[in-house]
Amino acid sequence: MAKSKQNFHISAGLKECLADLDFKLNHKGELRGISTGFDELDRKLGGFRAGEVTLVGARPAMGKTSFAINLAHRIASNFYAKNKQNPEDERCVVYVGLELLAKTFARRLISVYGAIEQYKLRRGEDLEENFDKILETTTALKELPIYFINDVYSVNEIMLQLQKIQKEKEIDFVVVDYLQLLGEEYTLKEDYSFAMRELKSMAVNLNVPVVVLSQLKREVESRADKHPLLCDIRGYSRNQSAADNILFLFREIYYIRWSEPTKRKRETEEHYQLRLLEWRNRCKEVENLCEVWIVKNSNDFYGTVKLGFDWSTGLFWDMERD
Repeated sequence: MAKSKQNFHISAGLKECLADLDFKLNHKGELRGISTGFDELDRKLGGFRAGEVTLVGARPAMGKTSFAINLAHRIASNFYAKNKQNPEDERCVVYVGLELLAKTFARRLISVYGAIEQYKLRRGEDLEENFDKILETTTALKELPIYFINDVYSVNEIMLQLQKIQKEKEIDFVVVDYLQLLGEEYTLKEDYSFAMRELKSMAVNLNVPVVVLSQLKREVESRADKHPLLCDIRGYSRNQSAADNILFLFREIYYIRWSEPTKRKRETEEHYQLRLLEWRNRCKEVENLCEVWIVKNSNDFYGTVKLGFDWSTGLFWDMERD
């Protein structure tokens, strides 16, 4: 009997595992994956790792796209810095904006990077006052290795565009904004598992981390506790299994801002003013808070990461640990 080839022998996997453990032994505290750009998120998530798909789910107005744009900007800035040190390091970020125009994506990047309110750029307000800052910001952004793709409607189309970019650059991080736009045929059944499996295959074949944004079910709004659950993922039973990591975004201020207490019957004025003060204080506490809930993690750490978030500009930042 002819001897079989050793391609599938466990020794190959053992070699890779030992190499990974050796790296951890000699690089304690250093990320094996790509840094998210946020210290506490890196500590718990372990960075974004090649071949893995991270699903970021949230209800509308939680900041999904802003969060993804911040990730793209921070990671691209890190790649740019490394390219300056080593010109052969030509890694890039690709942002797939399925419902964004290129100029809209650029405007939102300018808003984040230049700390200029989005509505001012959208409406053209205070342009004279901010124009120098806009030009300076635009010049800096042009240097970053960020590529933008739109007008694609399937994972196959995305893959074709990525292959074109690969001829010029080394793709090392991909964002897909967002899952529910990857095929109308999945919408009625709310079953995006095929698209998720395709995204997983794309991540493995390109050997890159892929972040995909996803809407969550509106049932979240009907619960007293608005924090998302795994069952809020559309097509949960099939879709969540294709994701290596799952993050949820939650902003309490969105739900309490419009719930100012009103005076109850037979309530004393003193008691009412106390409740009103508590509500105002809570609004101030959570005004710029966005919670990132890590509910599935191939790195085995779970929990909540608190990030600062400015809705007007779309900027996220690290908050101090509790």
